[in-house]
Amino acid sequence: MKKNLMLLALSGLSVAAVAQNTTEVTEEVLEVVEVRQDKYAVVTNPFWDNWFVSFGYGATVLFGDYDAAGSFGKRISPTLNVAVGKWFTPGMGARLQYSGLQARGYVPSAGSDYAVGAMQDGGYYKQRFNYMNLHADVMFNMNALFGGYNPSRVYEVIPYVGVGFTHNYSTPHREALSVNAGIINRFRVCDALDVNVELSAVATEDKFDGGIGGKGYDGLVSATVGLTYRFPRRGFNRPQAPAISEARLAVLRDKMNRMAAENARLAEALEAAESKEPVVEEVAVVVNKPVIVPRTVFFTIGSAEVSSREAMNLSYLAETMKQYPEATYVVNGYADAATGTTAYNEKLARQRAEAVINVLVEKYGVDREKLLVGTAEAVDSFGEPILNRVVVVESAR
Repeated sequence: MKKNLMLLALSGLSVAAVAQNTTEVTEEVLEVVEVRQDKYAVVTNPFWDNWFVSFGYGATVLFGDYDAAGSFGKRISPTLNVAVGKWFTPGMGARLQYSGLQARGYVPSAGSDYAVGAMQDGGYYKQRFNYMNLHADVMFNMNALFGGYNPSRVYEVIPYVGVGFTHNYSTPHREALSVNAGIINRFRVCDALDVNVELSAVATEDKFDGGIGGKGYDGLVSATVGLTYRFPRRGFNRPQAPAISEARLAVLRDKMNRMAAENARLAEALEAAESKEPVVEEVAVVVNKPVIVPRTVFFTIGSAEVSSREAMNLSYLAETMKQYPEATYVVNGYADAATGTTAYNEKLARQRAEAVINVLVEKYGVDREKLLVGTAEAVDSFGEPILNRVVVVESAR
């Protein structure tokens, strides 16, 4: 029924608008409504946006079953990494990385896997082998998650976790599962280029270095310095709310008020017609009821905050309400489908209605029990997106 009533109201308004356009001239005031930007809000990027490739070089240390037999310094070996990945949001991304080169450690005998050279002090032998570690990681940009999106931020901390597998190029060839974790310290050079200082740790199955000494796992700790290149179509766009002039907003407000008033009139007429009994004479009784035309309160996209200008408009409505303390009112919130999912929009519409109620009660002293949150269809009830970022207050029937 509501949709039919709204269509009747819109058709009447369209005729009135045609008639008015022939006689009225509106001078638009170039005062633009201020729209606040949410520092966390960005537009989801297409699949081919925000891809990158990175390269790093540095050093690694092996922690195997017998490596404590040698000094830390003598176990340092070169390592490199190459990765390709994508940022899905400013705070979360994924990559596939190839890392490794050479590992150095110690083994108990000359016949142990990857043993090289003569016996060392303590009866152990040096160990050296070439390997690779291929792993997929999930990355979290902590600065973006907690501080919002800022493409010009110079330094960012990016921890990651991932899983993969290793392969030893030296004979005997051997594969092992790996668990990877680390921190990327990212320093911005320009829009396309970063310098990275990456600290990483890898835990593998105990068979990785060929020595089975009861430790249960082998490990690698690495530090590398490298570069990241971000391919074009980089960065994220913020949702843009259309700028609205004062004149345009006034026209929209008037249109919404007339639509709501006509809808209320038609609903009352239909209700009266349906409830009218054919042969009943009634004595007319004058009831002092409030005459309140439905009022509208507009919001910016994605927001449930009542602006200072809308709060001022509500002060006049509150004065009228307090003149009729016995009356009750329905507060219906709305949202446009372009803002988010249906569930999000329904929640946002209710938050807008409650925000208006809070202003009327807490700022202007209206009795909260006289204000009811409406149950009208909350999403795309008025066609044009900007018309649906609104709350309508009207008398309860």
